[in-house]
Amino acid sequence: MVRLGIDPSGRLPRSALLLGAELLLLALVAVQGARLVWTLATPHGPIGDWRPSRALVPVAGPEVLASFDPFFRLQGGGGPAVVTALNLKLYGISQDRATGRGSAIVGLPDGTQRSFAVGEEIMPGVTLAEVAFDNVTIRRGGVAEQLFLDQSTPAAAAPAAATPAQPLAPAVTPAPNAPAAPAAAATPTANQLRDIRANAN
Repeated sequence: MVRLGIDPSGRLPRSALLLGAELLLLALVAVQGARLVWTLATPHGPIGDWRPSRALVPVAGPEVLASFDPFFRLQGGGGPAVVTALNLKLYGISQDRATGRGSAIVGLPDGTQRSFAVGEEIMPGVTLAEVAFDNVTIRRGGVAEQLFLDQSTPAAAAPAAATPAQPLAPAVTPAPNAPAAPAAAATPTANQLRDIRANAN
C-alpha cells in the first residue's frame, strides 16, 4: 500500500492579491450585515404630520339584538324618517356592510364638499351616525335625522347608437359656384319596376 503524502511545497502559493480580494469581500459582507441590522432597528423615516386616528364607533354587540326583532322589523314600525332641516346636501355614499362603517360626501352650507366617515363630526354638534343605501343618518343634539341623495333629476340618457342596417350617410355640401343638382326622382314602386323590366326585355 502506497501512501500519498501532501508536499507543502507543492501547494499553490497564496498570493497577496488573493488575500486582498478575500479581505475585501469579507469587509463588504460585514458592511452589508451592519446595514441590515441598522435598517431593521430604525424607523423608515419621517412620516409627516402624524395624528392619531379618531375614535371609531364600536360595532354593536349582542345587546342590540335584544332591543328589536331582526326578523320581523316592519311590524313594530320605527315611525317615519325625520328629514334634516340643516342646509346639507348628500353627494355620495360608500357603504361597508361587513363592518357597519362607511363614509359619505356631504355638501356643507359654505358650498364645499367633504368626505366624512361614520362617527366624524360634520358640523358642530352634528355627527354622521349611519350610512345606508341612498341616505345617511346624522345625529344632531342626540336626535337622529336623515339626509337623502337627490334623486329628483333623472340620469342623462346615453346617446343612441346607429343601427348597422341604416348607416349614416356623410353630409355633402355643394361647392359655392356649382349648379344645384336636380332633385332625385322618387323611389319607383313595384308596378313601375315591372314596367321597366318588361320594356327591357
